[in-house]
Amino acid sequence: MKYLFICVAFLGCTLIAKGQQVNNYKINVEFFPEDAQMWGYPVSNTSFMRGNTTVDFKTYNKTLTFYLHGELKVDSITSGKKSLDFNSEKVFYDNDYSLVATKTTLNTLTDNTEVPLTIYYSGFMNPSSARSTSDYMRIQKDEGVFLRAHYYSAWFPIFLDPEQDDYKANFESVTVTLPKHFKAVVAGELVSETVNNSHYTAVWKPGISEMFEIQCTARPFKQLSKDNLFVNYVGNKANAERIITFAQQLKELYYSKLKNVHSTASLHIVEMPKYGNISSKNVIGISTDVYNNFSKEFFAKSTLAHELVHPYTEIPVANTSPFAALVIEGFPSFFHLYGMNSVLSKDDFNIHNYMLRVEASYVKKKRTGKDRRGNKLPTEKPILDITYDDIGTYKDRFVLSDRVRLFLYHLWTSMGNDNYDKFLNKLFQCTSIDYQQFEKLVTTYLPNYKTTLHLWLRTNEYPKELHLKK
Repeated sequence: MKYLFICVAFLGCTLIAKGQQVNNYKINVEFFPEDAQMWGYPVSNTSFMRGNTTVDFKTYNKTLTFYLHGELKVDSITSGKKSLDFNSEKVFYDNDYSLVATKTTLNTLTDNTEVPLTIYYSGFMNPSSARSTSDYMRIQKDEGVFLRAHYYSAWFPIFLDPEQDDYKANFESVTVTLPKHFKAVVAGELVSETVNNSHYTAVWKPGISEMFEIQCTARPFKQLSKDNLFVNYVGNKANAERIITFAQQLKELYYSKLKNVHSTASLHIVEMPKYGNISSKNVIGISTDVYNNFSKEFFAKSTLAHELVHPYTEIPVANTSPFAALVIEGFPSFFHLYGMNSVLSKDDFNIHNYMLRVEASYVKKKRTGKDRRGNKLPTEKPILDITYDDIGTYKDRFVLSDRVRLFLYHLWTSMGNDNYDKFLNKLFQCTSIDYQQFEKLVTTYLPNYKTTLHLWLRTNEYPKELHLKK
């Protein structure tokens, strides 16, 4: 009976936790990376912000809970014209850089409550190394706004309990207001930018996104752009020009060697502070040190090359297809290396030496079941057993980032440059993909590869004959 009670109680908690899920977000925020008293607010702290967020829900309970950064306070919550009662408390919260959150609960929802709800909040975002020295989140005088989202800095209401997995919602708009000499970068589509008297306002449309992807950066940026690539920088313009040139070389190569599509998606490169080397949605952040040394820094070039390659490796594939993970994330994880090998000198990038390191890491992971930091890895699966839903688990960690790369590199070295280029041209013209199609295409250029292909894609075996020659 005791066991049954525990199970029922656990199930009840699970149902409550999963009973609230936001459908749409509309976020309006105003940041003061200068003394807020300049703008008529009775505070002298230089990291002040205020905002309001409107939400409606896919599902919700009569009791709703959300989290904000611990220095923020909830000023009011409205439903239509009605003001709602709520309770806020400070709690330990390891999904924020300060380890403290403002947890707010609404207990007054009824069947007559109008949805959407609008939440008004304000407060500060001061630096904190409570969790890690690499947590750069803050609003800083004269420097700007450096905020990530869920797991890092809850600058908008997060309707997720700490132990829950992230989910996607429709971020209809994020409107950011700042002093006029600042520019803001969020994610998705930049809808508009306006300067009115002393204020700058940017409206972004992130669209369907996970909470993790809604970051916000604002600095006194200058901007260089070409063909939907935007470099937002505060340092030397010459480095922005180098980034633009490198990106153009890659796009031309991808167009000629992979898939002849003209990508119209925008990509935003943002010069960030120390530890700001990040990638989220269509925004790539590179620290000032990396920005200043772009021609020497592998991370910056690799991240840019990876983000650019996606549209050139797309093949229509259903989420239920065994090829979904390989096509959606596996192909981009390797073909940006293929691109870099073509546009960079051997002194700047030697792909064989790089793949030797990938191989050594993969073999060690297979042996230990842990990554280089000692964290437990997911159970190894054959490439074609990794499902669409598994992508987040394996991406950048295991199989999709190592075995897939080794497989595609082995095809390259086995076919030779000319045949591999022909193979890629045929592959990325495909309007669908299944095992028989893929096998037929591979064996057109490697007639005796059928057994090896099965080994790569349908098993976890990695025999000595497949190992790279040093």
